[in-house]
Amino acid sequence: MSTIIHFVRHSTYANPARIVPGRIPGYHLDEGGKERAKKTGESFKNKPVNYIYTSPLERAYETANIIGKYLPGAKISHVYELTEIDSIHWQAYKLEELFTNNYYEAFLNDSSTKEVPENLDELAKRLNSFTQKLCEKHKNQEIICVSHLYPIVVLRLYLEGKLLTMAKNYEVSSASITTFEFDENCKLIHTDYTVPS
Repeated sequence: MSTIIHFVRHSTYANPARIVPGRIPGYHLDEGGKERAKKTGESFKNKPVNYIYTSPLERAYETANIIGKYLPGAKISHVYELTEIDSIHWQAYKLEELFTNNYYEAFLNDSSTKEVPENLDELAKRLNSFTQKLCEKHKNQEIICVSHLYPIVVLRLYLEGKLLTMAKNYEVSSASITTFEFDENCKLIHTDYTVPS
């Protein structure tokens, strides 16, 4: 038997000012985001999922709540470990200005930089530690985690033994599913990626 952990990136959210929200509260799913989350939820319908873990940010837990409607009885838990990276040095920047931010550039290009509150190495450690705990706790089960772009991408790179700085070349779509399958020792067996449509 294997343990399956599905990492869902939160769905799309209203952001008329086109800024980087980071950990700023108040960003809720837009109508399109709700529809995409429903499609993701439908893809989990009839799967043996009893636990959904989610980042405490609105765009994530609203996605988790919609998915949960397709999994009656699944327990939803808000956990800090799945939250967005600590991007205090560039959150609230306009998206088009992001690459003019030296801290963001340092974050992307040096996995151990000390110029940011949470670098890629630290992000990988946070996500991997949490994932391993979940794997041990939910052996031979199938669970869902709702998180954000960089936590999901960096976890995948780490588990697959790739350079974390490759994160700048990876993209996971909103409401997409990155699935990790682990063996009885919680070692990665297989990774899959799907975008429900």
